[in-house]
Amino acid sequence: MKHAFLGLLLALGVCSARAGEAQALLTVVGDHAPPFRIFGASEPGGIYFDLARALARRAGYRVRFVEVPSARALAMMRAGEADLMIGLLQTPDREAFLHYLSPSLPPVDKRILLRSGVPLSVEQYADLQRLTIGVERGKSYSPQFDHDALLNKDVSDTYAIALKKLQAGRVDAVVIPEAEADWLMREMGQRFPKASYRISGLPTFVVFARASPNAHLLPRLEQALRELAANDEFSAIARSYR
Repeated sequence: MKHAFLGLLLALGVCSARAGEAQALLTVVGDHAPPFRIFGASEPGGIYFDLARALARRAGYRVRFVEVPSARALAMMRAGEADLMIGLLQTPDREAFLHYLSPSLPPVDKRILLRSGVPLSVEQYADLQRLTIGVERGKSYSPQFDHDALLNKDVSDTYAIALKKLQAGRVDAVVIPEAEADWLMREMGQRFPKASYRISGLPTFVVFARASPNAHLLPRLEQALRELAANDEFSAIARSYR
């Protein structure tokens, strides 16, 4: 009888722990970067946030979305104030405070938008050295571009600000993911020429903060990502925003 009672207590304890885990709330951070991350609607959306919800459903967690600039989002992840980001490139400095989940997400090419009405062209990487190039603070583009001290980079908190600078002639070009460029140009009612040269995309990742108080939930989240990839659900999400 005593052993049966102890067994019942253990079983109840396991069930209680699982119920507690199911109620875990993960904080997902990022900037407004349509079609990948979209704030301003009744519910945050976009390719990456829809993916976050799909992962949460499979893994049994809840998620909340917080809009912050990219640099601030990374600082929150470093400090353990946020749990999850989606769509990041893998860099050595980030690996110190981020866990990169497998499998990776599809690469995203970066396009170079040029100032209108000015005879500019970028046909190869070296052509960038004669331009003032708008970039977003906290973003990574490629190892070569990120560490090239010969490039004149003008840093803005958001791509929307960078494109306004481009419109005003304060920069010559802006490097930006192509889908985001197309979306923002539609919002602005403005078209900028695209250079023939592009920065080829590298794999992007779902990342989890190493300092997160929810780090013990990581295995279930990674399993959910593998299942989504096997079922091609990420591609279906991406197609819904085309």
